Amino acid sequence: MNRFFTKRAVFLFAFPGLALFTVFVVFPMIPQLLISFQSHNGAESTGWVGWDNYKNLLQSSVFWKAHRNTYFIVGCSLFIALPISLLLALMLDRTSPRVRAVFKFGALFPSVLSVTVIGKMWTGIYDPDWGMINSALRGIGLEGLAQSWLTNPDTVVACVAAAFLWQYIGLNCILFYAGIKAIPEQYYEAAVVDGAGFFRASVRITIPLLKDIIKYVVIVSTLGSMGMYAHILVMTAGGPGDASRSVLYQMYYKAFSMSQFGEGCAIAVIFIVECMIVSLIINKSIAREPIQY
Repeated sequence: MNRFFTKRAVFLFAFPGLALFTVFVVFPMIPQLLISFQSHNGAESTGWVGWDNYKNLLQSSVFWKAHRNTYFIVGCSLFIALPISLLLALMLDRTSPRVRAVFKFGALFPSVLSVTVIGKMWTGIYDPDWGMINSALRGIGLEGLAQSWLTNPDTVVACVAAAFLWQYIGLNCILFYAGIKAIPEQYYEAAVVDGAGFFRASVRITIPLLKDIIKYVVIVSTLGSMGMYAHILVMTAGGPGDASRSVLYQMYYKAFSMSQFGEGCAIAVIFIVECMIVSLIINKSIAREPIQY
């Protein structure tokens, strides 16, 4: 009986959100799916082309380059930015309340700024003539390493990724810190009695009990990295050439710059499927059993 009422309560609480999601997300996707099988200029359909839009995409080198760039950014987020965020959160938990207050303000501040502000700021940092990076290199006698960071195809993707990850690395740190503070203090007291230091307590207690938070942050960071678009638009506009395009930027470019809405919608459909697959993999891989304190 209790189990029945529990399921009923879950459904009642979830129903408003599911209804809104269905009306504003699922239903609008249906016309886009239909357009992906048409030759469409944004105003009207010029004919049904079937799978041709998808075939053209799969044969396009730019489409695959956009995927490489996108998953490079995802990799940087998962294997560089998130470990740094977790390490900062672990260190933040060991600092004084005053230091924590200052750090939390500084960590959250970039995440609430406009993407345009962040993009313009980092564009200035990367400026080849007066930017901070090249100025610092010249100041320490490494002028040979100075270059035009955002116009070099070999460095542009990493530079845009750095700006994107910098904006949200502090937010992820605060999320990890909130999860750490939810862990009962007696676990750490027992660890101190057993002689465990900071590293051992973090590996044996904190990180295992943070699996639910880690799963959430990994999902949000992965999907956010896959959906990165505005930073590219502000900083490079996909250039030089097509070197820094992401999947979403390529969708925008096809639909709104080339008026090829059929291929743009086809990219959107492929992107949605990829996001669903990635989310499913993460959900199945992390925190398979609920953690109870």
